[in-house]
Amino acid sequence: MFIPSFGKGGSGRIQEDFHMSQDVYQAIRELLERMGIPYDEIEHPPVGSCEESLAYRGQAGWDGASSKCILLKAKGKYYLLVTTAEKEIKARLFKKEFGTKDIRFATREELLEVTGCDPGSVPPFGHRDRLLPFYVDENILRAGHFMFNPAVPTRSFRIGAGDLRRIYAAVPNPVSTFGEDEDERFVIRRVEKPA
Repeated sequence: MFIPSFGKGGSGRIQEDFHMSQDVYQAIRELLERMGIPYDEIEHPPVGSCEESLAYRGQAGWDGASSKCILLKAKGKYYLLVTTAEKEIKARLFKKEFGTKDIRFATREELLEVTGCDPGSVPPFGHRDRLLPFYVDENILRAGHFMFNPAVPTRSFRIGAGDLRRIYAAVPNPVSTFGEDEDERFVIRRVEKPA
């Protein structure tokens, strides 16, 4: 079995990170099955970037929005941005939302600590931290399908974008979407959760 090389530290740390990512993977599968959401799954060689994942998904004949999940840090708090693989994120657009212009991308060590995942395999949901806020690109929700790595760099999932809306309404994490309004200004909208 392939054991990814996660960060620095002894083999105990590598095993711990591997088991954390396996736990997140299992939690995602269980959530999809519990909610009755159909999904496709492929196994592929290990990936370390969104571009690599996208290439394997294309080889499988998949289409749709391919994910890029970015962990930002502002004022000591973390935020997960979920966008498409080809989109560049300008962290400064979130300064009003996060209450500071001092926003940075999380380090690899912080990414491992918060998500248990290596770059390229961070999933868009299923995280252990139920308070980690999610910010989801509205363009993803307009796609027919959404493709992502489920915390394991050797697998990809594909679900319907409409099902992604259901998932975000059901997870305990705070969820917002971001995009542009009719005047092409950047906007953030809260996702209403059922009572």
